[in-house]
Amino acid sequence: MNAIKCAIAKPGLVKAECIEMNENPELTEHHNVGSVPHTVFNDGKHSALGLMPEERFVVEMVYLKDAKELLADGDLPGMEDQKAPSQYNTIEPGEVDLIIVGAGPAGLTAGIYAARAGLKAVILEKNFVGGQVALTPVVENYPGFANVPGKQLMDIMSEHAREYAPIHEGEGVDSIELGDTVKGEPITVTTNRGAYLTKAIILTTGASYRKLGATGEDIYFGRGINYCASCDGYLYKGKSVAIIGGGNTALTEALHLKNLGVGVTIIHRSDSFRAQKPLQDSVANEKIPILWNTEVLEIQGDDLHANNLHLRNLKDQTVTDLPVDGAFIAIGQIAATDLAKALGVTLKDDGFVEVDAAMRTNIPHVYAAGDIIGGVQQIVTAIGEGSIAAMSAFEDISHPY
Repeated sequence: MNAIKCAIAKPGLVKAECIEMNENPELTEHHNVGSVPHTVFNDGKHSALGLMPEERFVVEMVYLKDAKELLADGDLPGMEDQKAPSQYNTIEPGEVDLIIVGAGPAGLTAGIYAARAGLKAVILEKNFVGGQVALTPVVENYPGFANVPGKQLMDIMSEHAREYAPIHEGEGVDSIELGDTVKGEPITVTTNRGAYLTKAIILTTGASYRKLGATGEDIYFGRGINYCASCDGYLYKGKSVAIIGGGNTALTEALHLKNLGVGVTIIHRSDSFRAQKPLQDSVANEKIPILWNTEVLEIQGDDLHANNLHLRNLKDQTVTDLPVDGAFIAIGQIAATDLAKALGVTLKDDGFVEVDAAMRTNIPHVYAAGDIIGGVQQIVTAIGEGSIAAMSAFEDISHPY
């Protein structure tokens, strides 16, 4: 999307082409694409893996160098003044009533409820709108939809939210400085595009994929090691992969890959699944092979791609190898609590943010909702928590004493 925007803005300077991997296997192999999005600049002079904010994309396109290296070298004169355009209405950095950090189900719902309560709110999202739900192949437990692709559900939800509050994609929060809200002092939120003064903050930053910790995991990330089957599953059509994990996500992804025509083997450390019974029944019906009581010791491969998993049976300690074309790691999530920690927000023993029934944290005018607070971590609960957090913020701003 960033490349297309640049080509439209500067047609005489930029040419962009979007490659469908399944239709162009030679190009996919030539550029060693193992995860999406994968951006290749000037036929390999520079490449970048993962979604990037618009500003970073433009910088790396111009300089053909990693933006972090450019910043470290001081080679970005004047770039701090550049702002990215937005397809939708925006609120320029300045004074607002409420900042919502994160645009998953909780954050989008909080934006709707805050705006309907009369608050001037803005939703900041450093990556893509929808959070983990947008990466879910099919959602089957959202009331009103027998089944719906996660991306489609979040598109519907985000379009609704944009009618009430602007969503700034690609705008990550760098720091938050608390004022004395009891005395009416604002909170300063600094992003990659400027600074906001706000009366309250709702943290809906969600959670990130938990890493396996096996040797070779980082080396082969995006080159055979993946964390999202709905993102990268089509790369392995007609090939063999392993799903590592035993919860709902692991079994859902295994079934999704099987449906795509991928040969799947599930690797699980225990002798039973944690996943819901219907998912277990579906895996059994699909006759997906399972390696019980097994851990991954090492991910091995050549210079280009992972091709083997070095395994150990935890019962008899035997060591074996499983040749694969790739592996998807699905062993849970870690709450994205960096901002919460920096603010001094209290965390629970499991690492998630502690809130009361009104979604208030221990810091006045700082609230949290969604996956960041743990619990059952479902779309419907995140939506409820987001609405509660917004109404609590409204009450506290309206009646500060």
